[in-house]
Amino acid sequence: MDLRTEKNLSTLLPEVQPAFRAFMVEAQALAAAKGYEYRAICGTRDWDEQARLYAQGRTTPGKIVTKAPPGSSFHNFGLAIDCGVFRGGKYLDEAEPITAAKFHRLVAPLAKAQNLRWGGDFRSIQDDPHFEFNTPLTLVQLRDKRAKGEKYV
Repeated sequence: MDLRTEKNLSTLLPEVQPAFRAFMVEAQALAAAKGYEYRAICGTRDWDEQARLYAQGRTTPGKIVTKAPPGSSFHNFGLAIDCGVFRGGKYLDEAEPITAAKFHRLVAPLAKAQNLRWGGDFRSIQDDPHFEFNTPLTLVQLRDKRAKGEKYV
């Protein structure tokens, strides 16, 4: 597994890392067979980082990159990754978004087999690069458990 993916997976809760690792091993093998690289480009984000990202395109310069304020993303709880599709070091999610979207869609069943949800299935937003652990807890419940110092999984 590439160093960037390994680094981002290591930020997740230890209890969910095996599911994400199994998914990434399969997704990376499929990507290699198609001439791509597939990497986890983001893992856990603390609430300050989430606030900075949420401000982007709203109160700070740049394009909007998230609709989730702090505490409203599974990234804030160590339960999510974002992935990127690359070819020859070129980030296809920006350079060739249709190609990247097709590949994210192709690996979605691999994620689901590991008890992960795919952001492309979300009803409120389309988030193809996003994968999160399929916990029965809502964000409200996760925030409550965090406030109490309780485990999420």
